[in-house]
Amino acid sequence: MLDVSLLKNPVFMAIGISNLFGMAGLYVPFVYLVDFAKTKGIDSGSASFLISIIGITNTVGRVACGYFADFPQVNSLLVNNICLVVSTISVTLTPFCNSYASYIVMAIFFGFAISGYISLTSIILVDLLGLDKLTNAFGLLILFRGAAAIVGSPLAGAIYDATHSYDIPFYVAGAFFFVSAVTSFAAPGLKRWAPQEEAPMGEGDALAPIDEDDEEDEPITMGQGGHLVPRITETASSPVSEKEEIQQKESVL
Repeated sequence: MLDVSLLKNPVFMAIGISNLFGMAGLYVPFVYLVDFAKTKGIDSGSASFLISIIGITNTVGRVACGYFADFPQVNSLLVNNICLVVSTISVTLTPFCNSYASYIVMAIFFGFAISGYISLTSIILVDLLGLDKLTNAFGLLILFRGAAAIVGSPLAGAIYDATHSYDIPFYVAGAFFFVSAVTSFAAPGLKRWAPQEEAPMGEGDALAPIDEDDEEDEPITMGQGGHLVPRITETASSPVSEKEEIQQKESVL
C-alpha cells in the first residue's frame, strides 16, 4: 500500500517539487519545437527531424548515464542537477535560434540533458531516502510527474494562443527547469529536518538466550536468611491408606 508519510519528508518533497516543475517543462519542446522551427523558415521535414535528434541523443545519454552512475565516485544527484541546468539553458535559448544548425545543437544538448534527468531517478531516491523507501517514493514521484505532464503542454499552448508567439512558452519551460534545478540542488541540505528513524538493533543489542539448565541447577532460597528449600525429586502416587500417607511424608522430608 502506498505510504503517504513520505509527503512529510522535506527531502522527498524537494525532489517531488523538482520533478513537478521539470516534467511541466519537459514536453514543451517535443510538442512545439517543430512548429516553432517552421516559423523560422525551416521546412517541415527538417523541422520534424529535430525530434528524432532529441530521441537519438536521449537514448545514447540514458545508456551513458546508467554506465557512469555505477561508479561509486559518481554523485548521481549532481549529474541530475547538471542535466537540469543544461536543460534550462537549451530550452531558454531556443527562441534565439535562427538557423537549422542552431536548432540541431539545441536538440542535441536537450536530448542528452533530459536523459540523465529521467534515468537516474531511482538511484537518487535510494541515495537520499534509502532502499526500503524506493517503491513508495517512486510511486508518489510518478504521481507528481503525471500531474505536471498533464498541465505543462496545455499551459504552453494557452500561452501561445494568448501571445501568438512561441518565445514565451519556451521561456516559461526554461523557468520550470530552473525551479526544478534549484529545488533539486537544495534537497540534500534538507536532510537535517527529515524525520529521524529508530536505528535497527545491532548485534551487541540482541537479547542473550536464557540457559534453562543453569537456572534449574541453582538452589532455591526463601527469605532473608537464605534457607534452602528442599528439592522434590520424586512425586509419589496418591495414598490409598493412612499408613501409606505417613510413609510418603517421611520420604519427602
